[in-house]
Amino acid sequence: MMNSSMISPETAEDEICKAIGLLMGRGRQHSVEDVALGTKIPARTLSAMIASGGDRRCPSGCNLLILASFFGVEFTDRVLSVIGQGARELDPAADAPAMVISKLMTGAAEFARAGADGRYCHIDRAELRDDAVMMIQILEPFAAP
Repeated sequence: MMNSSMISPETAEDEICKAIGLLMGRGRQHSVEDVALGTKIPARTLSAMIASGGDRRCPSGCNLLILASFFGVEFTDRVLSVIGQGARELDPAADAPAMVISKLMTGAAEFARAGADGRYCHIDRAELRDDAVMMIQILEPFAAP
């Protein structure tokens, strides 16, 4: 079944090239040379992606994935947002806010489960020890001056 809000190929190309142009080029986060070095995509090819008018060339599917890998989730999310979708990091850093919250909530859920009867007995305490240590380890960097 075709989606009635399907974007045109021209719009797709415009949005992809716009997203690249926001991150790469003169005065941007990454120079063309840095991206070429990091991705092994020739600088000339990269320059064509941020050119204007008839000189602009949209990246191939292969190069789009390479650029997404290089630029990260910010780029991928920007490209996908035009179709109402988004990207997220599948393997976030241990100190990323989502990971900190997720681990703390998992630990808190274990404490809630064990304390549902209104007390923490010696069996509960033994079972919760690993959760408590994990939660302390996660929170410790936030308590340091």
